[in-house]
Amino acid sequence: MFQNDGPRGPNIGDTIQNIGGASGNFRKIFRGGFRGILIIAFLILGGLWLSTGVYTVEAGEQAVVRQFGKFHSLADPGLNFRIPAPVQTITKVNVEAIRTTQIGFRSQDGQTLRVLDEALMLTTDNSIVEAQLVVQYKVSDPKDFVFNVLEPEEVLRTTSEVALRSVVGRTGLQYLLTVGRGEVELAVREFTENLLIGYGTGIQITDVKLLTVDPPEQVKDAFQEVVRALEDETRSINVAEAYKAGQLPIAKGQVQVQIRGSAAYYQEQVERSAGEAGRFLALLEQYRGAPQVTRERLYLESLEKVLNSVEKVIVDGNVDALPLLGLTGLD
Repeated sequence: MFQNDGPRGPNIGDTIQNIGGASGNFRKIFRGGFRGILIIAFLILGGLWLSTGVYTVEAGEQAVVRQFGKFHSLADPGLNFRIPAPVQTITKVNVEAIRTTQIGFRSQDGQTLRVLDEALMLTTDNSIVEAQLVVQYKVSDPKDFVFNVLEPEEVLRTTSEVALRSVVGRTGLQYLLTVGRGEVELAVREFTENLLIGYGTGIQITDVKLLTVDPPEQVKDAFQEVVRALEDETRSINVAEAYKAGQLPIAKGQVQVQIRGSAAYYQEQVERSAGEAGRFLALLEQYRGAPQVTRERLYLESLEKVLNSVEKVIVDGNVDALPLLGLTGLD
């Protein structure tokens, strides 16, 4: 006989015995009658109840887990487990999607419906305007978004309307209709963000766009004429500024040329005057040494300069000649 000291495999006899024991336990449960059935049913229902605690959070989402209604934790994207309801419940919040709220109008089925209760407001000069605003946002804190405020998106809409009315109410109509739109958008965004932070809504604004700012329909044409005139004025000012910007460098260049030319002329005159003064002093020195000779030399040099540019005929005094008539230049 061979002896094997290594690990032994499952014994068929032991396996049959274990199966028989388990079947005996089931027989004991079923012998208990209705009580045994209740235990089995409870185990099955308990397994099904626990299986409902498995849930999936999609990419870009976070799940807010409540335990008996109070905040418990946040679940990240992927497969997660919670104690099934009513112990723990979840609310999934998309934290990546850019959402939009509209003030002064609603877009439905490709059409734009005006909401005058929100759109009509007063400017600082007591003029009525109709303003339409779009606010884009996303959820920055899922816990605050779910717990702090009831209907946070409605709170955002009313807050944006309050901010828009406040900013328009301290802005003049002419400025609002022409060049003030960018500043109004920035002011509305800052105003709304401060209110949302105070409310703890968990909302982050990504963009604020003022779509239209128009006067009421009854006077809209007249206001449009004013706006066009102001736009023409602005355009003319821009053209004049562009012409000014183009002419200033040219004028400055010409000024520099004149300044440098004047400086060169000044230097030339100074050097010429210095040269003439030097020649005069040298001539004076010569005159003091030989006055008669210097005088005669100056006389001859002056005659040479004058007669050099004059047509002349020299006649010998010892020769008899007819008077010479100056007939040149009569052709």
